[in-house]
Amino acid sequence: MTTSVKAVLSSRPDGQPKESDFKFVEEELAELEEGQVLLKVEHLSIDAFIRTMLDGPQGLHGTMDLDVPVMALGVGRVVDSRSEELNQGDAVFGPMGAQTHVIYPANMLRKLDETDVPARTYLGALGMTTGLTAYAGMICCGKVEEGDTVVVSAAAGAVGVMACQLAKMAGARVIGIAGGDEKCEFLKSEIGCDDAVDYKSGDLNEKLKAACPDGINVFFDNVGGAVLNAALDNIAKCARVVICGAISQYNDMEHVTGPSLYLRIPERNASMIGFTVDHYADQFEKMEQEITAGIKDGRIKVPEHIEEGIESFPGALIKLMTGGHMGKLLVAP
Repeated sequence: MTTSVKAVLSSRPDGQPKESDFKFVEEELAELEEGQVLLKVEHLSIDAFIRTMLDGPQGLHGTMDLDVPVMALGVGRVVDSRSEELNQGDAVFGPMGAQTHVIYPANMLRKLDETDVPARTYLGALGMTTGLTAYAGMICCGKVEEGDTVVVSAAAGAVGVMACQLAKMAGARVIGIAGGDEKCEFLKSEIGCDDAVDYKSGDLNEKLKAACPDGINVFFDNVGGAVLNAALDNIAKCARVVICGAISQYNDMEHVTGPSLYLRIPERNASMIGFTVDHYADQFEKMEQEITAGIKDGRIKVPEHIEEGIESFPGALIKLMTGGHMGKLLVAP
């Protein structure tokens, strides 16, 4: 018998999640049935959509029940198999949940090719919620072109660093918005941004004016709220504003604050589009191929922040919401 340790939601958060909103339980897993595999969860992806699912029925991405493992995408390793599709030692991707071990039907998992990248890269640079999301937003929606001035909010986060690098690969001038000198320096020295703006150190609107004197051609937004407003005040004629996320709003989804400067869109003949990555599933293979090529030739870096142990899961989610990391945030149970 295998024991799995699970991080479950014990109470719905009131605003910012707290570690006391979660608890840990142990469960003895059943014997494998035909077509099933036993997995050791290796890495869990800490994503903003998890926070929205902790609320009740109003959750932006649906809701999760109390006292069940918190929803999280992850990669795992097959420990035992009763399936012809997967063998012991295979790496797989799927909805692992916040737990150390899990039994799933083999046909609901994706076998991963580890020839060029480690399995956890399919949560980061090649992850649906990270690299593929950045590609869908920057390339498919933002239609970034050589010579564009591109601004990315939450640029030091997982999606942000990928969006910045994809824009650079397209020949754009890229400015990242982040919080603090350390993150801004990281964006310039490690990610290749042409400039970085610290939203914590003064008037963001004026800082964007200085960094983008001819206006913003593509704004890739992960934050919403005041950051979105400042960007809208600085868009160029025919700009494309891409709404990927709004992490500033997720702790109070009943009182979402929209942009008061949205009239800059018609004033400047600009456009605003929101998206979810699953609408571009028919292009995932192409996205993965291009991103993998960028990783192999060094144009794309894959910064990671890994927290160890399933007990670190609640703290990692809080870290995501408070900006306490750079790059892709993972938990290794």
